Amino acid sequence: MPDLLSNPKFAVAAFIFGFGFLIFVHEMGHFLVAKAVGIRATQFAIGFGHALLSFRKGMGLRIGGTEKAYWEQAAAALAEEGVSLEGLTDHQKTQKINEKADALGLGETEYRLNWMPLGGYVKMLGQEDLDPAAQSDDPRSFNRRPVWARMLVISAGVVMNLIFALIFFIVAFSMGVSFDAPVVGETTPLKPASLTYAAGHEGDPAYRGLRPGDRVTHVNGGPIQDLTEVRIATALGKAGTPVELTVDRAGEPAALTYAVTARADVRQEGMLSAGILPATTLNVWVVPQDSPQADAGVVPGMTLTAVDHRPVADYGAYVQAVNQAGGQQVTLTFRDRETGNEILSPLNPVPAFRTAGLSAGGDTPQVELLGLTPPVEISFVAEGSPAEELGIAAGDLLARVGDRSWPTVEEVFTAASSGNGPLAVSVFRDGETRDLGEATPRSGRLGIGLVRHTQTARIGRVLTTSPLAAANLPDGSRVVAVNDTAVTDWAGLQRSLTATPANASATLAVELNLAGQPVEPATLSLGAEARAALAHAGWEPRLDLGFRPLRIERIAANPWEATTIGFEKSRQFIQQTYITLLRLFQGSVGVKNLRGPVGIVDQGAKIAREGFAYYLFFLALISVNLAVFNFLPFPILDGGHMVFLTYEKLTGKPASPTVQTALSLLALAFLACMFVYITFNDISRLIAG
Repeated sequence: MPDLLSNPKFAVAAFIFGFGFLIFVHEMGHFLVAKAVGIRATQFAIGFGHALLSFRKGMGLRIGGTEKAYWEQAAAALAEEGVSLEGLTDHQKTQKINEKADALGLGETEYRLNWMPLGGYVKMLGQEDLDPAAQSDDPRSFNRRPVWARMLVISAGVVMNLIFALIFFIVAFSMGVSFDAPVVGETTPLKPASLTYAAGHEGDPAYRGLRPGDRVTHVNGGPIQDLTEVRIATALGKAGTPVELTVDRAGEPAALTYAVTARADVRQEGMLSAGILPATTLNVWVVPQDSPQADAGVVPGMTLTAVDHRPVADYGAYVQAVNQAGGQQVTLTFRDRETGNEILSPLNPVPAFRTAGLSAGGDTPQVELLGLTPPVEISFVAEGSPAEELGIAAGDLLARVGDRSWPTVEEVFTAASSGNGPLAVSVFRDGETRDLGEATPRSGRLGIGLVRHTQTARIGRVLTTSPLAAANLPDGSRVVAVNDTAVTDWAGLQRSLTATPANASATLAVELNLAGQPVEPATLSLGAEARAALAHAGWEPRLDLGFRPLRIERIAANPWEATTIGFEKSRQFIQQTYITLLRLFQGSVGVKNLRGPVGIVDQGAKIAREGFAYYLFFLALISVNLAVFNFLPFPILDGGHMVFLTYEKLTGKPASPTVQTALSLLALAFLACMFVYITFNDISRLIAG
């Protein structure tokens, strides 16, 4: 099976089967306990709607249901004995039929597979979710059993899901499951992880933001094992409340502490994000065709071993070596691990834009260099998208989107997801600005890929915090020289600024192309603060290839350790699910972040393709979530039934059937609407890729 799971179609089928199995064990819990406390279970069903197949003792396997034939056989036997059902109430008729069917050797339970496999149920005599008034006088009916017995039946499904989640976790961790190592790969510009200062080093650019290679050892004082725990803590933390990350950094004598306050990310549907990306190894995983590395002969399986012939041991050391080169071209050494052959490949770093100022309105951090922001370039246009219909093309620079001139990447995403209707769009193409008209985003997207334009030294916007703000330069101006030295791109601009004389009060002349007007000089003051920002602006070692992720395997040495890890993960994900639901009601997590059966199967199939241990691990997560969801105090769900039973135990009488029916119908309508909405989002995500 592990090899079969690598097949995408088989993985989908395997996960659908696994999802159905979890529903089966949930309902089996209800069923077994109902039998144990003497309740008559008339149906055990997987799925909803009409039966595709059914089985009943004494009647065998049948296409369709057995209920009609069951009733007819018992009624015919009663008629032969001269027993009439005329004049009896429905409950009296049912009791007579059941008694005769028992005497005939027909099974009291119909086991059925229904056509809509999105859930399941156990139907018990005297228990109807949508008709609480449907009571029965049969001593084996649900409503005639004591409250404690009914509570056991209702809670049994949740207990079974938790038991099987624990079993799956134990087996998975006995085999070994890998997670992203708790090491920082990169931090996303403008995100809290790139802006927060280490405690005790506030204002020092050398300690602003987590760095590649930082190892996170504790979250809020508690030790962690993998990066998943960091993501959970930041994504599900209370909005506005910092998460304390303790990190070990190479060259630092003591651990550093960063109090990171995650923010909502419009590109992640409003989820809170700190902007920490997982680390990678230096083992080459993917090399696209026509890339510089492919042209040099680099192939998957090689390892990056040196920068300018100086060995590098990990990704953090690689980033540090590139930064030490100050933006100059470096030579990378890739080694074939089997043959020992080496290939040299040049790399031209691009500015990393690790510093951040404020937007024109003074309210939003922005990627910048001394208050100068790069323009946004269109990297691709999706077929059939609003952008394609408007005539936006790859290579265009965005001169206007909505009410923002020369917007940043973040402002484009915000404008597209705002839901405020059509957006006016202008682009800079072939040396001139063109107004294209208006585009209406679909599902919060224009259908474009965005990158920061660094191939020329064009400035998108000059922030009010920039030393160049007093020059009143128009948006979209282009730097052509620094101190009489020509510059052609942002890398050259950053290198030239960094190489200016060390005098803290020195000024530097910058000539700019004022949108087709004559080139004129402008002055940029380089004080101590600006120089410190330049020194730590950093360089991005961007390669046209992919490295394998840095993973840490959690594998138990013995069954007891596997059980311990299983309990730990069960507790973590129960807590995670409840916090997610709490954030949902608080509004800090959007409904769009929820996944229904379609989304769960899609994600589960992708994870299952990594191997059998991952298949079991994800099934365990789903089992935990099913348990938590079902035990919410919501009518129709198991938790709602427990609320009604608690009320009955405390007051000595059940809640009014009218109230129960009304609440159940409202709950059913709400869940149906949620199901349709979530499924629509799941399918939209699949279509969008």
